[in-house]
Amino acid sequence: MERVGSPFTGRKAIRWSAWLALFALTVLAFFGEEVWAQDFAISAKVDKTAVMLGEPVDLTLTLTGDLSGVELPAFQFPEGFVVAGRSQSTNVTIRSGAMERSMSLLYRLVPQRTGTFQLGPFEVKRLKKAFKTETIEVTVNKPALPPNSQPQGERFTL
Repeated sequence: MERVGSPFTGRKAIRWSAWLALFALTVLAFFGEEVWAQDFAISAKVDKTAVMLGEPVDLTLTLTGDLSGVELPAFQFPEGFVVAGRSQSTNVTIRSGAMERSMSLLYRLVPQRTGTFQLGPFEVKRLKKAFKTETIEVTVNKPALPPNSQPQGERFTL
């Protein structure tokens, strides 16, 4: 009876395994960071794009995907906006055995003057690669009545 076996035995199998491992490492070295970087995204949105002077705007920056290695800078806002508050939340979801993570950064911005302003682009770095959001345009208008011109006094009922 003739013995049937693998053509890759002994030294041939070791050489074949070494070449396969070298090929896999080469692929990961060239494409690995880009493949893993696709698992990360950043977006920005505001609750209003037109507000009255002194009316707050809520800006939310959302980071999704693999958050390891993310560097969060101190974000800069246009002159004429004051940061009235900041909060951060993290969400972890497991769907079909895959873990999805996201982080939301909420900034409450209060405009101090009228005009049209550009928020962003906001940039974060992950594994030495930069990710940017689109810019968001916010228009700040004068209120119909100045804040101190509101009617003063008590209610009078007949």
